[in-house]
Parts: sequence; C-alpha cells; structure tokens
Amino acid sequence: LVELAPKQDLFANPRHPYTRMLLDAIPKMHDTGRARTPVSGEVPNPLYPPTGCTFHPRCPHANDRCKAERPALLEIQGIKVACHAVEEGRI
Repeated sequence: LVELAPKQDLFANPRHPYTRMLLDAIPKMHDTGRARTPVSGEVPNPLYPPTGCTFHPRCPHANDRCKAERPALLEIQGIKVACHAVEEGRI
C-alpha cells in the first residue's frame, strides 16, 4: 500500500510516484492516439523484494534512503502516502 486518499484527490493529484505511473498508464477515451506512459523498470521478484522501498528500482525519484529504508505510511497534507521523496518535499 503506497497511498490512501479520497478517490477524487487520488485521481486529481496523486502523490506517490507509483500511483502517478499507474494512472498515466490508463488509456483515456478522449485522448485516442495518445501514447500511454508505461511503468518503467523491472517488476521486483515477490520472493526476494528489494530492500527499502519496494518501488525504488522503478522510481525516477529514488535516492539512497529509498534503497535502504522502507517508508512508513505517513499523513502528509491530509493524504496518507509511503514515500521518502514526498515526505522530504522532493516531489
């Protein structure tokens, strides 16, 4: 679980990079012909997940802290999100 928010907030302003990537990958009826943005990187092995944030190998905002420390689900501006980059104000 990376983000908890009311659905209108989640779709209008996703905070977690993985939430953003997933929503960007959804085809939109009014944007036919628009290239979808796939979720980049390799899917982690569920038997041997990466250390730290399990999304860090696929995240464009990951740093050394993300690789070493699993983020807690914290309330930030009324939304619960598990992301060091959001917590630190980097995104």
